[in-house]
Amino acid sequence: KECASSMVVVDLCCGTGDLALHISKHVAPEASVLGLDFSKAMLRRAISKKHAERQKRDQFTHDISFILADAAHLPFKDDSIDRIGISFSFRNLVYRNPKAKTCLREALRTLRPRGKFVCVETSQPRFRPLRFLYHLYLIGVVPLVGWLVAGHKGAYRYLGISAKNFPSAKEIADMLLNAGFRSVSFKHMTFGVVAIHVGVK
Repeated sequence: KECASSMVVVDLCCGTGDLALHISKHVAPEASVLGLDFSKAMLRRAISKKHAERQKRDQFTHDISFILADAAHLPFKDDSIDRIGISFSFRNLVYRNPKAKTCLREALRTLRPRGKFVCVETSQPRFRPLRFLYHLYLIGVVPLVGWLVAGHKGAYRYLGISAKNFPSAKEIADMLLNAGFRSVSFKHMTFGVVAIHVGVK
């Protein structure tokens, strides 16, 4: 709703473009939506989805582009972006990544004053028994499902381990504050398994 006016909105680590395409349906026609990822294969799928969306909708007037780039070196000028969103990819940026602080500084650098960084990511349930069951599911069930469904256990094992060891919502909030965001708020969703963070420049 906050993106209803003319804005520049970036979907960071956009993958196959689902969030960017969703955002494009809820902004004013004059707004610009940019999907950014460092994977050419992901961006090819995102562009295909965009073309398919154009064919389905009679009037696709939104300016939406997909860009090949690294989150640690954003190809944008200082103070040029109104909103940066990242959905279930923030974990890949900060989990055992030596460039984590650089990525956050880049987001802060490119945001306009009072611009917002919005992150939706896995979190740690605060209720200890639920957290135990959640971790058990991540380590025991997720890799097995990945092997049965996709025939690829390794990637799903990483998903489980990285989600299990990912910082709490409070720790992520502190990380954003330490990066230089003026104010940070967060909200737990789905019994604490997911958290939404909003950092304001």
